[in-house]
Amino acid sequence: MKSVNFQLDGMDSIEITQLEEHLFEVRLVLDGKISMQYMSKEELRQLGATFRIGNIKSYLE
Repeated sequence: MKSVNFQLDGMDSIEITQLEEHLFEVRLVLDGKISMQYMSKEELRQLGATFRIGNIKSYLE
């Protein structure tokens, strides 16, 4: 299982974990509130196209 975690300002963070070849779990922590969502590889690529987060492009290829 592959996982990447980006620390944002303060205690805010985003964590992306690959569960299966085309299934990812995305956890976003903002202001102490946790949001968790399951996304396909294509949905995550679309998210990455909207928000450039570090070197995530190479992680998804």
